[in-house]
Amino acid sequence: MKISLEIDVPEYNWVDAPTLYRTPIGEFSDLLEVNQIKNLIEYLQRLDEIEWIINSDHQHVRHPFCRELVRDQLRFIPENLIWHVGEKLSYFLMDFTKMSGQNFKDYKFSHDVLSNGKKIQFKTFSMMFDTEEEALRHIAKIYTSKKDFKFERA
Repeated sequence: MKISLEIDVPEYNWVDAPTLYRTPIGEFSDLLEVNQIKNLIEYLQRLDEIEWIINSDHQHVRHPFCRELVRDQLRFIPENLIWHVGEKLSYFLMDFTKMSGQNFKDYKFSHDVLSNGKKIQFKTFSMMFDTEEEALRHIAKIYTSKKDFKFERA
C-alpha cells in the first residue's frame, strides 16, 4: 500500500540567518538549543548550593553533576556527547571559583554568531529551516496532526 500527500505549501523565502552559535559550553546550530543552554545556566544560578558545587572537585563532584544535568536538561545532546558537554559545563563553572574573583550569580549569558547562511522562512510563522525537505516535512507534520485531517482514498 502506498499513500501520497497533497498539501498546499505556504509561501516562503530564502533568508540570510545565523547558522552557527558559540555558547560557553560549545557551538550549536539551532537558536532553540542556545536558549535551552541559557535556561540551564539561569537554573544553575538559582541553585542554593551552586557555590559549593563550583568550588568542589571537578572529577568527583562537579563533572558528574554537570553530566547528569546535561542529560536531564539538554535532551538534544546525543548520549555519546554528554560526557564531553558535561565536562565543558564543569570547566565553565570552574571559572567562577572563589579564587577567580568572579561571582556566578552576576554572570549574564551571551552567545556569539559564528556564521550566517541561507535558511527557509515561511511567511506565516517564524521558524526557519536549512533545507526544503526539512521545511516540507515540518509542514506535513503540522497538517497531518490536526484533528480534522482526513485521509482520502483515490
